[in-house]
Amino acid sequence: MAVVVASKGLAIASPWFLRGVVDTMALGVGVNLNIAFLGIGGFALTRLASALLQELRMWDISKIIALASKKISYDAFIHMQKLDIDFHKTSSKNTVFAIARAIRSMESGLRFMLGFATPVIIEFVMLVGMLNFFCGPKYLGNMLLTLGLYTYFTKVVANARIAQLTDKKNAEKKSEFYLNESTINYESVKNFGNERLE
Repeated sequence: MAVVVASKGLAIASPWFLRGVVDTMALGVGVNLNIAFLGIGGFALTRLASALLQELRMWDISKIIALASKKISYDAFIHMQKLDIDFHKTSSKNTVFAIARAIRSMESGLRFMLGFATPVIIEFVMLVGMLNFFCGPKYLGNMLLTLGLYTYFTKVVANARIAQLTDKKNAEKKSEFYLNESTINYESVKNFGNERLE
């Protein structure tokens, strides 16, 4: 959790270094190269540290998932060994495959929750808190409204695009069917010499 907060905090804080560079340029007194280099260097270092912490987080998550999978696999194995012989005689081999599939799906679920969903939620909460603290509730409301409209627009466009692709795919299947039927009919007529009846 601390690695996620540190990584996302550095990612959010990195533009503040560039703000100092832009502010010195906006004053109109000329560009102070020391401040410019320090600002750009600070930005680069915070982004690098954020990326390294993110890689460390994913490495930790991989270890956690591997340990959890081993424990669940071991517990399932012990449970299967404790079952009586009649169960093993009457059950199919699909039971073992179903257990293996369940463990793989749990790995995918853990990887999604720990590697994607949780960090996004933490970053969003941190960003909302920072925007509210530094810029005020009006700016935060504007950002949330814009984000909501963008999400709605993206969903509407994605659904329209999916419908369009589905229609296109169905039309291609239909034309391919007619093409195949025409080719088969043409070959049949040629093979049996019935051109005069066509």
